Amino acid sequence: MFKWLSTIISLCFFSFNTAQAKPFVFACEPEWQALAQEIGRDQIKAVSATHGRQDPHFIRVKPSLMSRIKRADLLICSGADLEVGWLPLLLRNGTKTIQAGQLGHILVSDYVTNIEIPQILDRSLGDIHPEGNPHVHLDPKIILKTAAIINERLALIDPDHKENYAANLKEFETKWLTATERWESARKSLAGKSVVVQHKSFSYLLQFLGINVLTSIEEKPGIPPSARHLAKVVSTIKQNSTLAIIRSPFDTEAPSDWVAEKTGVRIITLPYTVGGLPETTDLYKVYDQSIELLSN
Repeated sequence: MFKWLSTIISLCFFSFNTAQAKPFVFACEPEWQALAQEIGRDQIKAVSATHGRQDPHFIRVKPSLMSRIKRADLLICSGADLEVGWLPLLLRNGTKTIQAGQLGHILVSDYVTNIEIPQILDRSLGDIHPEGNPHVHLDPKIILKTAAIINERLALIDPDHKENYAANLKEFETKWLTATERWESARKSLAGKSVVVQHKSFSYLLQFLGINVLTSIEEKPGIPPSARHLAKVVSTIKQNSTLAIIRSPFDTEAPSDWVAEKTGVRIITLPYTVGGLPETTDLYKVYDQSIELLSN
């Protein structure tokens, strides 16, 4: 009896260790969770600190997030201060492996050329990102580069499955490049058109598509616009051919609704990330849905 009991205990212990042996990926945003899953598939466990209808600038650090980050082998975040209000607090509970400068620490903005780097650093100008626009996931080339970085780190963290990760990366690259060709083809009908944005969440996507930004509904990033500024936005729209007013699922609706009412210009809510709209269940669909909404 005791022999069987010992065997059962050993098997349970082995099963638990096997389950825990999967690299645990803690992503700050859904796009990086989705990308990690493309490369890691069944060999990893990936979670996101935020969901698609949540502003990644501002989240509450819950005990559940504290618990998850304690298990993390790999951290993937946008960086450029997008998560500056909450990630440092989480990292206090994180493993040594995911701290800054360590193998398991990836801030995507550290590996790409950011756009919209401010010339003047003054907090009175709003929510300024000194390293540039942090919404880097909306450039398909940056997604491709990040996929390669994730593959490299997973192979080092979990060398037993490095061949799997490499094969998954190769498959992803082929599919992503094919999709990018489709999106570049759609660019032909959108390039040169102009939009008004609520926040500069879509700058990388608009740059990729060749769409001009006339102005922003936010006078200062992260600060509600004044009535005077909104009047200027209305005037700008009336003087220019405007495709649409663009906002994200988590933007406050009142300012853009008011401008749309005064100008007759339609509002487009773009998904922003995986889960931002019901249709956007993966990274491909984020781009597909965004381009479809802009094209119609």
